[in-house]
Amino acid sequence: MTRTPISSAGPRGDAAVRRRSPHTQRRGEERRRRLLDAAAELLVDREIGEVSFEDIARRAGIPVTSAYHFYRDRHSVLVALAARYGDAFEQLVERPLSRSQVRRWEDVIERLIDRAVRYYAKNPAARRLLIGGEAPADIKLADRVHDREIGAMVENVMTRHFELPRFAERAAVFYHAVEIIDVLLQLSVIRSGRITPDMVRHAKIGSIAYLRAFLPATLPAVTP
Repeated sequence: MTRTPISSAGPRGDAAVRRRSPHTQRRGEERRRRLLDAAAELLVDREIGEVSFEDIARRAGIPVTSAYHFYRDRHSVLVALAARYGDAFEQLVERPLSRSQVRRWEDVIERLIDRAVRYYAKNPAARRLLIGGEAPADIKLADRVHDREIGAMVENVMTRHFELPRFAERAAVFYHAVEIIDVLLQLSVIRSGRITPDMVRHAKIGSIAYLRAFLPATLPAVTP
């Protein structure tokens, strides 16, 4: 509706649109952020099926008709929120481990699991959306695909501390180790509504035992 008068305004009108566009873009990004924040807040206390698009828009303080300009429905908000949490997990894995924390290669896996567990404890919406029993199937699948990237990052972290042997399945092995962790933490949430210390122990045992089938007991340390 507004395109006709803008196009008829000539070069000066086009320049005005260009001057306004960064502000418009920033406002759009801010509204997307508010909608994602609102969804995360609602998922702290509600099951996924109990949160509607209208609830999200209302919590964000954005009219529903305006919210539809940024996300087509509740599901698209949840997909974007899951992607945000995926980015956060990448940052968790990438954050350097101090040398004092890593004496054996198993320490890398245990420290990274501890980071993930702390993140889930501080972000219950992420726990509900990524490893809860009600997560939509496509979000679960996307998380599985993303775990391949996380596995590659874990492998990279390991190479910063130890000289890893080369073998054809190495990338797949680290991906599978991440999946073992993910499944055991998910079982804990489904059974107990939270990640229990006992299941954290099982996640460490399961992933490390699997990796021990491919990695020697001792790996040469990388010289700082």
